[in-house]
Amino acid sequence: MKDYLRELRAFVAVAETGHFTRAAERLDLSQSVLSAAVGKLEALLGTRLFDRHTRQCRLTASGAALLPDASRMVNEWDRLVASARDLQGLATGRVSIAAPTAQCAYLLPPLLHEFQDAHPGVKVTVHDVPEQQVHELVRNGVADLGIATETDARSDLSATPFYSDQYIAALPPGHPLARRRSLEWRQVAEHPIIGPLPENPVRRHLDLRLAREGVRLNYVHEVSLPWTMAGLVHAGLGLAVLTVALRPLIESRQLVAKPIGRPTLSRSLVVLRPAKRGLSPQAAALRDVVTGRRLRADQR
Repeated sequence: MKDYLRELRAFVAVAETGHFTRAAERLDLSQSVLSAAVGKLEALLGTRLFDRHTRQCRLTASGAALLPDASRMVNEWDRLVASARDLQGLATGRVSIAAPTAQCAYLLPPLLHEFQDAHPGVKVTVHDVPEQQVHELVRNGVADLGIATETDARSDLSATPFYSDQYIAALPPGHPLARRRSLEWRQVAEHPIIGPLPENPVRRHLDLRLAREGVRLNYVHEVSLPWTMAGLVHAGLGLAVLTVALRPLIESRQLVAKPIGRPTLSRSLVVLRPAKRGLSPQAAALRDVVTGRRLRADQR
């Protein structure tokens, strides 16, 4: 096919423009080179493809019959070349992703392992930051992708939900609620709570949902990191409301994890990307790995 691609492309351009001069301009060829390419194709096929006139040309019956297949072959070749370039682009390059520290510690590692198994030549940079910084890193182009809590707030970033994470309570083994099979939010609200800072998106999401149910938590300690929350719980200073994704952290500190229902609340994580800026092949491939997993908290 490649041997005659130039002739086929010239034929399609003339057929679509109806004019040798405009076709030559489209292909960035001289008119003499274009005419020679069409003539070569006609000689090869043994038939005239155009009725030539002074200002324009028209397809002959043979030309009209050839055009659909010629257009398809040219388009298929162009798609093949584009796909090959994309694959070559994934052989090397860089991609960066921003995520809250907890997701960087527990959610991202297996996904990054899967990605780098498939694309070992691509360097991945991970920005483990407080969640409220994720949006800005993606917006400013520091990170190609971001992971954050889904909110109802309008944003200039595109958000694709991929993971649903339920809230659970982390308690010291001797806590009065540790003996219960499951908890209710009103029971949790009767005890001192160790939670994230007020500006934390997970905290805002939870407080808003609980306010709709007429429940308000009694925060006695507000800290930045879930590791600090677990340490304070371990010291008997209260119970912490975390998410199922942090169960490994809870268990590593020999704490008790209890589901909280009535109502059962969850938060969705989304993959953020610029809405008006295209993704590189590397970033698109990483996005597909992350969103393709479709993990849910109850499947972990």
